[in-house]
Order: sequence, then C-alpha cells, then structure tokens
Amino acid sequence: MAVLSARTALIGWVLLSLVEFEPVCAQPPLPPAQNPTAASRVSVAPGWGVFRGRDGLVLFHPIGWQVQERAAGGFIAFRPGAGGNATALVFAQPIEKIEGQAQGVAQEVGRIFPELFPGARASRVRPISGNPEVAVAAIAYTAGGQPFKGASMCFKLADRGVVYVMASNPATWIQDGPVMETILKSFFYSAPGPANAAALPAMVPWRDPHEGAFTCPVPQGWNVEGGLQRFSAIDFRPELLATRPDRKVLVRLGDAAIPPLSLPGPMLLGAGFPEGSWYSPDGVTRRLVLRYLPGARFLTDYYLPQRVGGLGNVQIKEMPELSRQEQAKGARMGIASGVDTAEVYFDAQTENGLRKGYGFIQTVCMPIPGSQGEGLWFVSRIFGYLADPPLEPLAGAVLNRMAAGYQTDAAWEAMQLRTAAKVSKIWSDTRRDISDMITSTFQERAKSQDRMHDKWTKAFRGEVVVEDPNTHQRYTVPSGSNYYWRIGAGAEFIGTQTSDPVQLPNHWVQQMRIVD
Repeated sequence: MAVLSARTALIGWVLLSLVEFEPVCAQPPLPPAQNPTAASRVSVAPGWGVFRGRDGLVLFHPIGWQVQERAAGGFIAFRPGAGGNATALVFAQPIEKIEGQAQGVAQEVGRIFPELFPGARASRVRPISGNPEVAVAAIAYTAGGQPFKGASMCFKLADRGVVYVMASNPATWIQDGPVMETILKSFFYSAPGPANAAALPAMVPWRDPHEGAFTCPVPQGWNVEGGLQRFSAIDFRPELLATRPDRKVLVRLGDAAIPPLSLPGPMLLGAGFPEGSWYSPDGVTRRLVLRYLPGARFLTDYYLPQRVGGLGNVQIKEMPELSRQEQAKGARMGIASGVDTAEVYFDAQTENGLRKGYGFIQTVCMPIPGSQGEGLWFVSRIFGYLADPPLEPLAGAVLNRMAAGYQTDAAWEAMQLRTAAKVSKIWSDTRRDISDMITSTFQERAKSQDRMHDKWTKAFRGEVVVEDPNTHQRYTVPSGSNYYWRIGAGAEFIGTQTSDPVQLPNHWVQQMRIVD
C-alpha cells in the first residue's frame, strides 16, 4: 500500500510533539532510495540494518531491532528487551474499512489492537485535518509488566485508512523518539508493492496481429485491442489497449489516432494550409497542421479533452532530464530537435464513473534549418491509464509491466529498415529504448516520494505544499484548510477556511499560495 510509505516529516513531527518529548537532535535521516525497485543500491547508515519483506517491504532499523510483517502490508518493528519483549516499537497498519471517524480510531488503538497495546488509555485526542481526516492521540499502556508511552495517528479517506503508532518506555523516550521517527520516515515498498502484487493478474504474451511488429505482456483475461496501424511506408503507429472485463481499469500504450504534425509556418499558411488543416507533402502521408504543444500541454490542452473530456485535480510534472537524454540521441545522429517530457495525473468523470488517470508524454519538434517557423513535430511516446480510484495501484502496476516488457520484433524491424532506411532507423532506435525509458520514468516518479500516486498519497497523509509569493520558498503544512497564512518570517502557519485576513497583534501575517 503506497500510503504506508510515509517518508515525510509530518508523521514523526506530530507523533513526537504530541507526547511532548524534550527537543533532541535526531540522527541524520537514512538516505532515501532513488528508486524503490532498486532497494539493493540504497546505502545503510552505520549501526543500521535493512529488512526486506516478502511483499516488497523495505524497512531500515537499528541493528538489534526485529521486524514482523502483518496482513495487508502492515508491520511492527521493535527493540527486544529481556525475555524478548519489546521495549520500543513502531507500528503501521492499513484498515480497508473504518467505521466512524479517524479520531475514534486514534483513541481506540487499545481496543482495535489489544494484543499490541493492551488497555491503552488515550489522552489529548485531537483532529489535525478534516479532508482527509487525520487525528492523533497520546497513549499510555502496560505490556509485559513494563509501562509504555507513545502516540497514535489515523489517516482516513472515504472509508479506508492507515493507523500509525510509536511507543517506548517513558524513561527512554527521549532517546527512542528520533530513532522511531527515522524508521517511519524511511520505509517504502519496492514495486509492485504488497497491494499491487496481490492484485496483479497473470501476464501473458500478446503479439501484434497485423504485421507481427511487436510483442507485449498483457493481463490474462483482459480485453486487448490494437496492433501496428500502417498509413504509409514511413507512417506506422503501434498501439495497445488493455481493459479489465468490468471496465474499471484501462491501460494504453501508444495511440494510432495521433498523426504526424507540422508547424503552421509562413510557407504552409501561404499555401492555404492554416492551423487545423491537413496536407500531404508526399501525396501519401497526411499531416495535421498544429502549433507545437510541448509534452504536458499536448495532453492537457489537446489529447485528454478529446479522449476523456473534462479534467480535474490536474498535476503536472516536467522531466527535463529525460528530455535532454532523448535530445542528445538525435544530436548524435545529426538531427536538431527540441524534446519535452512530462507526466500528468488527473481526475476524469467518465460514463463509467470517476476515474483516476495518469499519462506519460514525450513530444519532439524538429525545425527545418533556415526556414523561420517551419518544421515537423510528433509524439514519440505516450502511455497511461484510467482507473476506478481504489484500483489505481493495480493500473500502475499493469502499465509498468506492459511497458517494460514491450519488444519490437527483430525480423519486422529488419524489413522496415529496408523499406525506409533512415526514417525507420530513427523510429526503431526510439522503440528499442522504450523499456529503459519506462524504467527511467518510474524511477523519476519515485524521487517525488510516492511511487504511483503522489497527490493521492499526499492527501492521504494530510499534507499540502504552500509557497511564499515573494520569495517563492515552499513549505509543507498539514492540509484541511482553504487558505494558509505565514506568521512573520518564521515557519509557523495558520490555516483558515475563509479568505478573511488573519489579524494578530504585533505580528506580520502574509497569505501563502497553495501549490499542491
């Protein structure tokens, strides 16, 4: 469950401050993984070890601590004392259905998990956020004849949520607090993750039925359409669409409906081809005249409105490093080009209900040397999914598996090279690299601390990012308010539901801009 991967200061800060431990200097955080799928390359701090679970859990802990996996991706990490009983522990557990409010769950951990927190008494129970619901409580209990103090937290969105607890002996809380905070901030799940791995169906090979141009793994039992669509000797467009039988998940690689494109330069305009018209430079290939729409703009302004209709909660992430890599490939072949790469998360209201969507896009523009405003451009890569919100992790896992397993047929490639040598060579080189590109894409996504659905998870954790409009410095604050105000020049913020300015005597208060 991606929401468990809480590498954020919010959890540790709230839980630690709730029980009012004296300020101490926490040890440096463990280095975050650049890619959860490559956890073996993550360095481990001296005196710490790493636990790798059967369902993808990767958890850093001090040497001597023990880790036990629980159902649905949960875990408990603890320091054993005399007789093997825990003297400090960190606990995380997803709950598929929560009756009541998050505040009640945080307060009743002793009743919900009596084997771990017997007779736990809660105090200072308070809500942190209203949407999603986030609540915290200080707890105290006795286990194995030893007293414990700690804190519990519950995140709840719709009827699902996650419970976090950290606790230790009151005499060692000062030393244990930063250690437990580091554990909570650094664990993650390697792809496809526990929830995804359990739901991912068997994958079977699928071959292009038209020319045998490519093969790709697809989910067994899903409806699969597509193949290579050929429009001319040099205009061919592969696409693949896999749909779950209940139509709650749709995964796409490529789209044959996207044509080659030309810039609306003076020559085409003078020849009677305005933007939006079609023309054929060789009498066979038809090109659409359209101004260049870099990456994300092509998705949000042109493609997605036509494919899925109105969009909501759009989140865009530019990927300049991937663009530079692809641009360098063209330069080595003597081709001057501009490349734009991005991924987009969005919500869409479809005929089948609300869907969470994701799209990856790469556009390439090749100006004609010496001709002002003239040039060609095309979409070199496009893939994504639409999914019923609870099935978004499954959609991401299927997309990753399909894209990584896509392969161009060598015999078909040789034939196509003979048909149109140089143009086909550019295309085949691009397709040969698709697996590496997909892997790089998901690595890039992991760097933003949430492997499949960053904004979904961030809301689940109760966070929002705000920006100072003057300095453009950004801060992460608890979500749940419509407006945020910074007090003075420090890092203290107030959230309100209305836009009425906050008035504090002897303090300068400035409104922040909500970024994400």
